[in-house]
Amino acid sequence: MIKKCYTTLFFDLDNTLFDFSLAENRAIKRTLLINGLPNDEETARLYSEINRSYWEKYERNEIKKQEIFEGRFRTLFEKIGVTADTEKISKDYFVELSAGHDLIEGANEILKSLKDKNYFICATTNGVSMTQHRRIKDSGIKEFFDVICVSEDAGCQKPDKEYFDFVISKCPQKDKGKMLIIGDSQSSDILGGINAGIDTCWFNPSGNKAKYKPTYEIKTLSELHNIL
Repeated sequence: MIKKCYTTLFFDLDNTLFDFSLAENRAIKRTLLINGLPNDEETARLYSEINRSYWEKYERNEIKKQEIFEGRFRTLFEKIGVTADTEKISKDYFVELSAGHDLIEGANEILKSLKDKNYFICATTNGVSMTQHRRIKDSGIKEFFDVICVSEDAGCQKPDKEYFDFVISKCPQKDKGKMLIIGDSQSSDILGGINAGIDTCWFNPSGNKAKYKPTYEIKTLSELHNIL
């Protein structure tokens, strides 16, 4: 493979660097437990599906971000037939989720290696600002990022071109040809790269079928060494 001369890397966080599936599963079960609600594996799986559908609607600009936070719980409780205080549960969930910062295998190693090679590294995420900043700090990877761009702070989100324009405004390098987006989401990272005119690397450990064609595709983070 002929390597392009990239200088600036945009790393997604959830399910790219952070094991979000693990953190989400743990947080929802704990939140439901402390509120005296069903907290079995099937309920956690159902929540995950509902949560993902709300975020995808948000990325398509079909709903506002604030509608996600209580809406996903209203939908969950309707489906499992219980009544609960969605505002309180939403707040409890954020507390629990903020504590989840398990890293994907190889995440710390690849970030350190790329930082040692003087890449300009940005964290790019559609997550909630308070939650993401705490997880980055607690996980010990904050030192590897030159810039941290959370959609809540940017006022726009992936896959919108405006979000990547905001990130680029924080970077010393303005040449999009020297930038690479690395992420697991077809709907935000890969489509976002297409919208912004930036190369993409799809982190696809499960071997899912692509809806949008990335520039590169990897199953492990260590495979980035073959590209960078």
